Amino acid sequence: MHLPRFQYQEPGSLAEALALLAENQGRCKVIAGGTDLLVALKQRRHLPKYLVSLDKLVPLKGIREIDSVVTIGALTTMAELIAAPLIQDKLPGLVQAAREVGSPLHRSLATIGGNLCLDTRCRFYNQSSFWRSARPTCCKMGGKVCHVTNKQNACFATYAGDLAPLLIALRASVKLASSRGERVLPLDRFYTDNGRHPNQAQDTEILTEIQMPAPAGGVTGTYKKYRERAAIDFPVVGVAVALQMDQPTGTCRDLKIVITGAGSRPVEASLAAQKLLGQELRSELIAEAATTAAKEIRPVKTSHITPRFKRQITSLLVEETIKELGGIDR
Repeated sequence: MHLPRFQYQEPGSLAEALALLAENQGRCKVIAGGTDLLVALKQRRHLPKYLVSLDKLVPLKGIREIDSVVTIGALTTMAELIAAPLIQDKLPGLVQAAREVGSPLHRSLATIGGNLCLDTRCRFYNQSSFWRSARPTCCKMGGKVCHVTNKQNACFATYAGDLAPLLIALRASVKLASSRGERVLPLDRFYTDNGRHPNQAQDTEILTEIQMPAPAGGVTGTYKKYRERAAIDFPVVGVAVALQMDQPTGTCRDLKIVITGAGSRPVEASLAAQKLLGQELRSELIAEAATTAAKEIRPVKTSHITPRFKRQITSLLVEETIKELGGIDR
């Protein structure tokens, strides 16, 4: 497969890039690392008139901490994130999550902003244009039917990003810029639960940075995923957990559980977390919370993996991850 025709634009500043998007609204695609977008272009899932490169926007790179807020530029690559001393020291779970993305080659190109803006996926949509042409246009491409569920006017494509779950658990926010100004959204509100339009970013906006509070004392977090291949694969299910223990009492002070690969957006298992808040972490209680987490997701069969299997894997990953962070013997 070859790329479609487009005009390549390489603005020298963020202001110039935003002006291009505003002048050509709906006719542009923004490219950073391109590890996901280039595949989509080859499959004719997008046919932009202009491809706007962010390669020269150096200010959108880098990692810093100011006043107990960690800020990560959206053009920071996975490899740079993994190697950053600040992240290794204060957010080792984020290092683990970034290592789960693709291969070393992918991580040298893929950016954190691009990963958060990953498109949703399904077994019909993620095919070549020739393959898709055998059936009417699907809902995600502007049609009226979802060929996976045979339902009308709704897209059930699955979000399967690796970084978003842990960043949501760590209460991260994203900054979006346009020619009209900037806005900041909590990351859990960035996603829409709409398979066709999976996030809140508009055609005229660029995600410029990620912000999160530096973890308080006793806060730990990590991410685990189950995938079909040992590498270079999206998660069948991924689970992120951020846990804060009250050291004097040994009870759970704060807990967030976020699941990817189980819906059109990352899913927070709040009922499961409630079962453990204020409690001493015991194996039987953790197992009960893990079972609850599996009931909180509503996966649709957008691949050959069944919803039942996804729930089983979710329960196992939640239990394993909480036990690991809480230092509980298996």
